[in-house]
Amino acid sequence: MKKIAATLVLLLVFCTGVSASTFELVGGIRDNLAIGMQVESQLGNNFGMRMGVEGNSGPQPLIIFFEGKFYLKYLTRSTYLSFVLGAVAYTGNNNPADIGVSLGIVLNRAFDITPLFVELGMDVVRRARARIQIGYKLF
Repeated sequence: MKKIAATLVLLLVFCTGVSASTFELVGGIRDNLAIGMQVESQLGNNFGMRMGVEGNSGPQPLIIFFEGKFYLKYLTRSTYLSFVLGAVAYTGNNNPADIGVSLGIVLNRAFDITPLFVELGMDVVRRARARIQIGYKLF
């Protein structure tokens, strides 16, 4: 628990220095039930970066990820689709960290609600793990 708290504090401290970042609360299924926070920042017209920490109800209760976000297309006037690719680490519970690849799609401004997003994908860490999450941006 101390490691999770220290990671969250470090994430908050380092990310507050970046004024263009958006904090997001996210939860859903990431191997098991998961809840956490992430920081997203746009780096170019069609490219962004995001990183975050989530608590998980599985045998490895801490998930840390760093991903690139590539904007694909608008589905409606306000809803757009993005592709996500990055690295993910499952760790905790006195187990060694398992590091792998994370990929998925993100539906931003889902249901025409500006801060809401839905994420579908998979983490490939020793085996494929499902990722179905919903998140809320804190502007």
